[in-house]
Amino acid sequence: MNKSIGERIVAERKRLNFQQGDICNWTGVGRSTQFGYERGERVPDASYLVKLIDHGFDIHYILTGTRSPRYGVIDANLLGNVFAHIEAALIAVGKTIDINKKAKLIAFIYQTAAENGQIDITIIKKCNWPFRRLGN
Repeated sequence: MNKSIGERIVAERKRLNFQQGDICNWTGVGRSTQFGYERGERVPDASYLVKLIDHGFDIHYILTGTRSPRYGVIDANLLGNVFAHIEAALIAVGKTIDINKKAKLIAFIYQTAAENGQIDITIIKKCNWPFRRLGN
C-alpha cells in the first residue's frame, strides 16, 4: 500500500511510541495542525521535519516511503580498500590482532575514509595499536 506523508508521520510516531502532544511540544505546532499533517490535509515544512529528526524520526521514510539504511549505505569498494590497507599494515609490522579489535579498527578507518572520500594512511599510522612500529 502506498502511504501518504501523513500516514507515514503517524507510523513513525507510533513506532517511536510518541503521542501527538509530544510532537506539538517539540515543533511548536498546534494540535489541529498536527492532526492536519497526520490526515494528509496539510504538508509539514522543513523546520517541522528537522525537529522530528532530533527525536529519531526517519525523515527519508516520511518523505519517500522508503526506510533509510540503519547505518547508511556501505561502499563495498571503499570497505575492501580499507580492509586491504589494514591487512597490509599488519603484515608490515608482523602483527595479528583480535577479530573484535580488527572490526573496530576497520569501522573507524572506513567511517573516516567515507567522510573524507579517501583512505588516509596517516590515520592508520596514528592508531597506536597495533601499528606502533609502522614507519613514515
